[in-house]
Parts: sequence; C-alpha cells; structure tokens
Amino acid sequence: MANIQTGPNSPHTLTGEYVREGSKLTGSCTLLLVNRTTTTHAKAASYVLRVYPDGRRSYVSSLWQGPTPGTFALEHARQRYTLTLQDSTAVIVLAEGGTPPYINRGSGNSIAA
Repeated sequence: MANIQTGPNSPHTLTGEYVREGSKLTGSCTLLLVNRTTTTHAKAASYVLRVYPDGRRSYVSSLWQGPTPGTFALEHARQRYTLTLQDSTAVIVLAEGGTPPYINRGSGNSIAA
C-alpha cells in the first residue's frame, strides 16, 4: 500500500483546500472522515481514510476535536495537521507552533504532545 508523502514539495501532501460532500473531502487526494462504531479510552471516536482512484482505502490518522468547533487535529507521518471544516469546504494546514491541542474523549483532558 502506498503511503501519503509529506513535505512542501510532495504531490501527495495532505495540506490544501478540499471540497466537502458530507464526510468525503476531495482535493489533492480524496479523504473520508469516519466515525468508529465502538470506541475505547485509547482511540479517538473518528478517523481519516484515504481513498485511492481504484477504490482501495488506507488509514491516515485518528481525528481529534480541536479547541474550537469545526477544528480538528490529525497526525500523519510525524506531521501534525489542523483540519477546519465548513459546510461545503475543508482546509488542512500544517500545525503551527508544534502540536495542535486536541481533546481526549476518554478523559476529557486537553492534550498536546
């Protein structure tokens, strides 16, 4: 399975603007936002999958609630990202100043690694 490459010159970086259709984000690649049916204290309630043109899917990251509504944190290939969702668009940017804070749904504590 191919991995999403990272870095500013990578053709498959997660950063960019996406068109949002429900839980599907279409941009430099296609991403799905998925809710877990069963969660534990160690797992976030949501995660992100990449959808390849042939229909295959691969896990990208857990998705954590950010400090403000509509803002989420994710991590892929040792890079931290911030996802901001609007009704019909989404934007993924590299997290500034290190790790974006996120909420551990199990404990309710704010976490930053």
